[in-house]
Amino acid sequence: MQSFADRPAVATALWQRLQLWMQPEVWIASLSAGLVTGIIGVIRAISYASLIFSGTLALHLPTGLGMTVFSTGMTLGVVALTSGLPGMIATPLAAPTTILALMAADIAAELAEADAEVALVTVLAAIALSALLTGSLLLILGLLRQGDRIRFVPYPVVGGFMAGTGWLLTKGFVQITTGRPLDAALLGDLAQPTVLWGWLPGVGFAIALLIATRRWQQFWVMPATLLVCTASFFGALQLADISLDQARAAGWLLGPFPDGSQLWQPLTVSAIAQIQWGAIAHQADSLVTVMFVTLLSLLLSNSSIELIVGRDLSLNREMKSVGLANLLSGFGSGMGGTQALPSTLLVNNLAANYRLTGLIAVLPSIAVLALGSAFLAYLPKAVLGSLILYLGLSLLWQWLYQAYFKLPLSDYLTVLVTLVLIDWVGFLAGITVGFVITVVLFMYRYSQVDVAKQVFSGATGRSNTLNRTPEQAALLAQQGDQIYALELQGFLFFGTANYLLNKVRDRLTQSATASESTSAAVPLRYVVIDFRQVTGLDSSAVLTFNKILKLARQENFTLVLTNLLPECEQALERGQGLDFGSDRCQVLTDLDRGLAWCEQQILTQADLPADAPASLSALLEQQFLTSAQVARFLPYLTAHSVPAGHSLYAEEQPANLYFIESGQVDVLLELEDGRTKRLQTCASGQLLGEMRFYNKVPLSTAVITKTPCHLFALTPTAYQQMQATDPDLVTALQRHIVELLCDSLIRRGEQLRVMQ
Repeated sequence: MQSFADRPAVATALWQRLQLWMQPEVWIASLSAGLVTGIIGVIRAISYASLIFSGTLALHLPTGLGMTVFSTGMTLGVVALTSGLPGMIATPLAAPTTILALMAADIAAELAEADAEVALVTVLAAIALSALLTGSLLLILGLLRQGDRIRFVPYPVVGGFMAGTGWLLTKGFVQITTGRPLDAALLGDLAQPTVLWGWLPGVGFAIALLIATRRWQQFWVMPATLLVCTASFFGALQLADISLDQARAAGWLLGPFPDGSQLWQPLTVSAIAQIQWGAIAHQADSLVTVMFVTLLSLLLSNSSIELIVGRDLSLNREMKSVGLANLLSGFGSGMGGTQALPSTLLVNNLAANYRLTGLIAVLPSIAVLALGSAFLAYLPKAVLGSLILYLGLSLLWQWLYQAYFKLPLSDYLTVLVTLVLIDWVGFLAGITVGFVITVVLFMYRYSQVDVAKQVFSGATGRSNTLNRTPEQAALLAQQGDQIYALELQGFLFFGTANYLLNKVRDRLTQSATASESTSAAVPLRYVVIDFRQVTGLDSSAVLTFNKILKLARQENFTLVLTNLLPECEQALERGQGLDFGSDRCQVLTDLDRGLAWCEQQILTQADLPADAPASLSALLEQQFLTSAQVARFLPYLTAHSVPAGHSLYAEEQPANLYFIESGQVDVLLELEDGRTKRLQTCASGQLLGEMRFYNKVPLSTAVITKTPCHLFALTPTAYQQMQATDPDLVTALQRHIVELLCDSLIRRGEQLRVMQ
């Protein structure tokens, strides 16, 4: 509740809004747009009432009309006041209405032996219950802020739903204009004069609507075309010398209806006692379908409106707005509604984006309810049915013809299957099967994606360890095929997991085939699998790694897993896809460390003679200085002995240039999830910190000693002294740094070529 302190602010806001509405450009735009959209809403409400209350329920059409018009006015008013977009128009829509029409027909058929009043109140109660359930669902989703989680709807399912709606609307047109459902018996009678002149004018009027609305995009086209069609109908009666009574007797006009009957007749306490709840319970699937279809319609229309008006709308707020409108409509024995995309876009095109527009749009509904049912007897069924057929044909044209040229064949077939099932079984079954087909197609397509983003051997892809001697490098080039590396991507599930197992088996087969053809073949000894771009895995993927581990024991190779997420590691450990106590399974931090571990195993097994450690003087002379220059260069350096795990470039430390005499140093990139990626490992004779030394942003975020190290530091102060007294040393050092950077670029380029 508003406190007393807040009331002046509220009053001020209301006064400012009233002042805005009183401006001529505002109320003129709102009046024109509101009246047009309100009249369109009423026309559709009359058509919807004719669709729902047809057949045995046609006697209650005035009550049905009161229900649909009341629902239109209530939805318009509530959404106009509560939506996040001023000028938002919301009314009952065709798709949920077709489901309500089927539900009403089923209830009427079930209660055919009961009193007509009992059937009426039961149908009204079922429709009101659908609005209450839909409103509750939308309101709860909005209050729980679930809008962002439910935006996704598969496009083929949307297409099938729309096409199914279009077909049911087309069948509804036949029901309105002939008074009979579209079945085999009616097909044989369609050419009979009394039936033919019931539906044929409606087809002509619907075609006229299609042509007019596609040729001219102005807001007045649809009302004007309907007015011309109505005039044409009565003009044809005049030319044929057919009286209104004769036309009504032939079933071409609505009615007859009791004189002075009240349109809106909400359920009373006495009427509630007559409701047959068992018949409503039998329509539980239809009630659920109405809820789902309304939610789906809201998602689609809201996204489309955002695109057209060029601003984001809070789906949570819109669900609360439409949910409240549905609840209030349901409490008034009305039907539900949601955002009306065409009318909202019309308001936007007329620059009438004001809440006043939606409130004015309520006025035509109030006027119809005030007039009563006297005017209904003069409404041609062909004109009302033509609007239903126009909506149906528009959807069928879009989703059966145009979609054929836009959608892949599998998606188009999904649309057709969904359409057929909606017609044969029902909306809920059709949409459910459409979802299942879409999920199956997705899994099939995803399973065809190569789960291994990169595949390479140790002969072409190396670690970033920089202390390899020429003998070691030659050995790794010769024996590198012992290493088989796969960089995985995406989510590993039953559709892709077996592909990974087949990759390993194929590599083993290649190794066996090569060994038969030549004695120099290199056997597979290490399988490195990197998880850096893996988002998760299911139980089938866990089972696959269990099989790979068993294969490793059988074929005598080691499985090396890198970049494992904690949840993936836990799942593999639970499913026995890991074996920490075995020499056939290793888990390392990143791919570079995994490759380096495998390379070290190959070098260790080769038992190459170890090189004698060299002094820094000897290393400098080998790389870029003469012996005389080394003697002048060393006094500028400061010796440091540091333990393993020491950070060389903490924030408080100066950006020195380090020369490594002995030990190993890891150059790391710290990732957002707390893990690190090793960029390279530097050892004896390597240089560290050239980017920092020249005040450039380095690629690495941490430089940490891997083993105890003996380093020599060139400080910025010493470098300045060298520039002043020994410029030739500075030139030699800079040339050496440029060569190192060029070598680094060449190495990165080779890595990229391997990845491609």
